[in-house]
Amino acid sequence: MKDLATLLRWSKKLDIKDQGGKTVETVYVRLVGDLDYHEAQQHALIASRRLRKKLKNNTTIEYDSLFLDVDDKIVEDLIFGILMAETGTFRDLAVEDLGEDVLTVPDYSDDDPSLEKREDHQEEQEKTAQDKIKLLRDKMDEKYEARKKELEVKPIDELKSNFIVSTINIKCLEEFSNIFRDYCCFSGTYMDSKFTKKAFNDFDEYLNLATTVKRQILDTYLSLELSGEQLKN
Repeated sequence: MKDLATLLRWSKKLDIKDQGGKTVETVYVRLVGDLDYHEAQQHALIASRRLRKKLKNNTTIEYDSLFLDVDDKIVEDLIFGILMAETGTFRDLAVEDLGEDVLTVPDYSDDDPSLEKREDHQEEQEKTAQDKIKLLRDKMDEKYEARKKELEVKPIDELKSNFIVSTINIKCLEEFSNIFRDYCCFSGTYMDSKFTKKAFNDFDEYLNLATTVKRQILDTYLSLELSGEQLKN
C-alpha cells in the first residue's frame, strides 16, 4: 500500500533563494485545478498559433532566425534536422506497434511479502523496465531508419520544405509546452498556505520574473506533478 503522505503531496512550500542561497521570498505552490488547466491550454494554443504564423511568413525576423541559411544546408544536414524534429513521431509509432503496455511496468508485489520477496519483486521490475526500454528504443530506431531511407531519395527542394515544416512543428510544440507550464506555475503559486492570495497580479508579471526565480517555481511544480503521477500507479 502506498504511503498516504506521498499520495497527498499536491502542494509544497517554496523558499525562493537568491544567487547567494539566501531566502528572499516564501511562496506556496500547488497543482492547478481543471479550470486553470484549461486556461493554461488556451494561453499555450494562442502562443503557439502566433509563433506558427510568424514562422510561416518568410519576411519575419522569426523566420530568418531559423531558416536564413536553409538554402546553404547540405542534404545530410537537412535529413538530420528532419529526423530530429520527428523523434516524437517515431516514439508514437513505436508505441502504436508495441502497444501501450510497453510504457508500464507491472506491480509484482504481494499483499504481505517478506523482505526477500520484496527484493525479488524489485529486481523483476528493474529487469522488466530495462527490457521494455530496449524494446521501445529498438522499435524507434527501426522507424528512424525507415524514415531516413525515405528521405534520402527525395529531391533537395522537397527536403528543404520538409525541414522547414518539421522545424516549425517542433518550435511551436516547444512554445506550447513552455507557455503551458509557465501558466500552470503562475496560477498555482500563492503567498499563503491556505491558497487565498495569488502571488502574481497577472501572467505577464510572472513571465517577467528573473529566470532563476521561474526555474525554482517550475522545479517545484514539476515535482508535484511527479508525485501526482503516483496516484495512477
